[in-house]
Amino acid sequence: MTITSVQIIDMFQIAYDTDKKLPSVYKQGASSMKFDIVHDSSDHNRWSKQPIKTVATSKEIEIYEFCLFYLGPLMSVDERKLVWARTLNAPWHWIGKNILHCSRHTAKKRYLEVIRMLRMRVSISEELMKKLPRI
Repeated sequence: MTITSVQIIDMFQIAYDTDKKLPSVYKQGASSMKFDIVHDSSDHNRWSKQPIKTVATSKEIEIYEFCLFYLGPLMSVDERKLVWARTLNAPWHWIGKNILHCSRHTAKKRYLEVIRMLRMRVSISEELMKKLPRI
């Protein structure tokens, strides 16, 4: 099986979406500070409801862990910042100015180089190919 650059980009996008679906972290004791409010039938449609939060599937969590624990260590700190910033849909000029300190064209070239480098490292490594989640 081979992996493409588009699949690598999709995996990081799925990992970002999965991170938003995971439950938030509470400080110890902070969860006990919430009030238990019981709504009765007279309150029906009278309070502001929170949007429904979907939970992450096991496949999404598998992709999330692969990106964090296997692809993350293959990149330098600046490369990780670049990939995750682009996953967050940060504009190229912002990435070039604040992360890489270069032009937007150079930032895009470096991003594509990082994605190609990840694709090659995953393709070469049999261990990573075995652990690669199926998309």
